[in-house]
Amino acid sequence: MADGTTTPDQLVGAAPAAPRRARVRLPRRGSDAFLTLVSVVTLLVVWQVASLLAGRTGVSGERYIPNVVDIAGAFDTLAYYWQGGLGVKATTDGGAVTFAGAVLGLVSNSLATLVRLGIGLALGFVIAGLAAALVCWSTFLRKVFLLPANAARMMPLLAMSPLFGIWFGKSEIGAVLFIAFATFAIIFVVALTAIDGVPGYYQHYARSLGANRFRAYITAVLPAALPSLRGGVMLALGFGWSMVIAAEFIGQDLGLGNIVNRAQEFGRTDTLAVVGIFVVLYAWLSYKLIAKGFDHLVRWAE
Repeated sequence: MADGTTTPDQLVGAAPAAPRRARVRLPRRGSDAFLTLVSVVTLLVVWQVASLLAGRTGVSGERYIPNVVDIAGAFDTLAYYWQGGLGVKATTDGGAVTFAGAVLGLVSNSLATLVRLGIGLALGFVIAGLAAALVCWSTFLRKVFLLPANAARMMPLLAMSPLFGIWFGKSEIGAVLFIAFATFAIIFVVALTAIDGVPGYYQHYARSLGANRFRAYITAVLPAALPSLRGGVMLALGFGWSMVIAAEFIGQDLGLGNIVNRAQEFGRTDTLAVVGIFVVLYAWLSYKLIAKGFDHLVRWAE
């Protein structure tokens, strides 16, 4: 204006422009897929080179590091581990090495391993969960059992597998108990920590609603500890696959560990690689299933 005053429109016009927000560029899916492809191709090339440089065994003439072609061709060797039946004769009875026999050999031995693993894990989970609940409930039981339980956790579990073989021989009980023992050693400490980590007001609230000490512990404290068990359950599952192979390695006539044992004796590194691939696949699938089931079980905690 002529008198020197500033109009509101002039003030608005003089205000500095708001800074523009920087654009966040999200990674493109195409570039991710390309990098994944490059990593896979690089791995295969390195694998092939290592296979060529490693040489061959003096027992069977197989490569120390079998390549992809060797592994694909070795699948039929699983027919040697089929017991016979379903119209396919066992090789020990004069049957030929066929793809059908290999599939049946893989399925039968995989099922035997899965059954042992499932029973051993379930037994270990139950015993470890009950022991942790009792120890956390009673100060007396904590003083009595805490030291032996922690000592069991420190034991070299794989080195103990021959000891279970001596105690139980080739029985199924020995293999299952070995897996259960290894599971207990992991889950007990995790469950103990999870229960101790539940805030005290959970039990106080339950008591204020009329529950006695035991009912408050069962209905409030123990359920609240379940979400914290997820890491221990996943760890025990992964470790359980190593334990079941070790248990079968020392004396079972049926199972993936038995195939590993016999293939090692004859220097069949390609067969060992085939079994290893399937064990990794089974472990991955079981991990996904157990993780999904556990998350559904504790969905209320989200």
